Amino acid sequence: MGRNLHYTIPRFLQKALDEHTKVRDWQRIDHPQNDNDFIYRIRRTDGLSDIVLHAADDYRYLLTNYFQKPDKVGQGAFILIARPEGGYADEVVDIAKQDEISIGKFSALMGALYREDHWNYVPKERRE
Repeated sequence: MGRNLHYTIPRFLQKALDEHTKVRDWQRIDHPQNDNDFIYRIRRTDGLSDIVLHAADDYRYLLTNYFQKPDKVGQGAFILIARPEGGYADEVVDIAKQDEISIGKFSALMGALYREDHWNYVPKERRE
């Protein structure tokens, strides 16, 4: 885990958050000089709760990664598989769901932002 993302990925994510109808605002909550992760707090509209978003840079997000996630990533968070070529193990989704944490790629995040119980949202990437 860390900040090993191409500089265009955080920019793309931030632009998408700026334009999403359910996002009131967002801010980085990691420390740019001291933390090894991209972590955001997303405040949503229409009474939906805030989401802590961890943009993971792993090529393959496994249970080991999940159990070593940053302390700021807890119940109600979303772990974004930020690399377009990245993926995740199915068993991670099951464990995370028990903790009320979502895991998915970019399109999963965009859909999950509409739901309070976003960890129950099944994105297209897992329906196929």
